[in-house]
Amino acid sequence: MIAHVARLTLGEWYKVRRRWLPWILLGVVVLITQALLWGFYIGYHVSEDAFGSLLDAYEYNGSAGRIEVTCGDLVGGRVEEKLAPLSGDELERVGAEVEEWSATCVDYVSPEESRAIFTLPSSINLNEGMLPFIVIPVMVLAASVVGLEYGLGTLRAALTRGVGRWQFLTGKLVMLMLACIGGLAVMSVLTGISSIAAGIIPPAEEGSLLSTEADGWRDAGVQAAKMVYALVPYIALAAFLAVVTRSTAQGISLSLGYYIIELVLVPLLGNIADWLENAMGVALLGQNAAEWMRTGDALQAQEALGAAVEQPDHLRAFLVILGYTAALGAGALWVFLREDVAGAKGD
Repeated sequence: MIAHVARLTLGEWYKVRRRWLPWILLGVVVLITQALLWGFYIGYHVSEDAFGSLLDAYEYNGSAGRIEVTCGDLVGGRVEEKLAPLSGDELERVGAEVEEWSATCVDYVSPEESRAIFTLPSSINLNEGMLPFIVIPVMVLAASVVGLEYGLGTLRAALTRGVGRWQFLTGKLVMLMLACIGGLAVMSVLTGISSIAAGIIPPAEEGSLLSTEADGWRDAGVQAAKMVYALVPYIALAAFLAVVTRSTAQGISLSLGYYIIELVLVPLLGNIADWLENAMGVALLGQNAAEWMRTGDALQAQEALGAAVEQPDHLRAFLVILGYTAALGAGALWVFLREDVAGAKGD
């Protein structure tokens, strides 16, 4: 039985690789990642203080003259040194203003962090920020692979040859999962090559082209595995909607619609009440996928800037993603096993 599914998976790959859509989607993801890497590279060399110079510094003119506090001073613990000329009520007032201003530094990126973004292995370390750029092409591909059988009318011919319905759909889902893994591998390799090129071309970098620390490479591998796991329910969602609607276009539209609604409405509804925000964080797929992908380094950086940071609940996110995957996968199989197969729909 496993060998049969494996043969169907291989057959699905032979069919998909001849289509333009998978390669176009892969090209889009690669272009986005390359644009981000080279954008940070240019920003690092153009800006004197990396991206910190893009943030407004705190300025005060008083009895001790002009005092300026930057986000770099805040992270480096140099605020007390900068405020040393002040005393009494003036020091207390300026200290309170600096504390209030420090909230603007949450998005601060230090020169070291800026350089790490385009240096191996940090450049291939996936995080929650990359999730939308990868999820959307994955759902488009999944819905098209499943829905195309209905549009072309090839599903009936395949099933009449005794393929077996659940094996047929399982082969497609396995192929989609392997295609995602292959796409992430291609993206990482090309990003790595660009990272090495960024360290060679003028202006040449003073530091090493890549880190030899095992922790950095291990974290990159862990994040890649977590990204694969986070993509599984989205594949199941797009496949489920394509099976229910028997249409590629409707499967893509509904799956993307769900994802966009989460991105747009969740922040708006979360501002209404804290309990509503917490409930959506527990129940919704997108919130838990982002929680699953959050890294400890980003949280530590925010905490260093004095931001209130809630630690991610990775166990809850893992279980919610597993629940969505099981429910959507089982739903797709249940519908696929029981529906009548019609002729070509042409979409």
